[in-house]
Amino acid sequence: MPNLNNRLAKHGVFRSDNMMGTKIGSHLVTLRYDEDIDNGHVLVIGDLEPDSREARIASIPAVNTPLNQLAICGSEEIVKDVPTHDIFEFYNIAGTLIRAYRFASHDIFSISRMCLSDDSLDPEVGQVATISNGTRIRVSNTETGTVIGRVIEVELESTGHEFVVIQVN
Repeated sequence: MPNLNNRLAKHGVFRSDNMMGTKIGSHLVTLRYDEDIDNGHVLVIGDLEPDSREARIASIPAVNTPLNQLAICGSEEIVKDVPTHDIFEFYNIAGTLIRAYRFASHDIFSISRMCLSDDSLDPEVGQVATISNGTRIRVSNTETGTVIGRVIEVELESTGHEFVVIQVN
């Protein structure tokens, strides 16, 4: 029987399994991006907004953007206007503030398969996670562009959703 959950999932989901930003606030960053974007997507940490002490202007990363200039979107999933209240219905609305996690060595995080770039391989343990052309993470067998880390596990939840677990280099 086909899995309806994956077909109905509309947006990517991020889990901060064991990231520094979960306990250490200086590894979090507040971003503002001018388009709708899912959690689990990567953005460039830009300059502070005018008259702001905290919010930074985000942009799309280039393939070779240094890792210390990147953050992964991980806003709290508050879904009020959708009857299912499913986290796969959540996305960050254009122009709103986004909580994002800076990458730190040995961090572990998970993203739903929907967060992977279209040119990603089927995720397998040992593959390399890199920046793609855009905001999605690419998994492949080659270290092309900025390397985020490696796939350490691929999980299939009881709901049928697949998550890719990545450890940052």
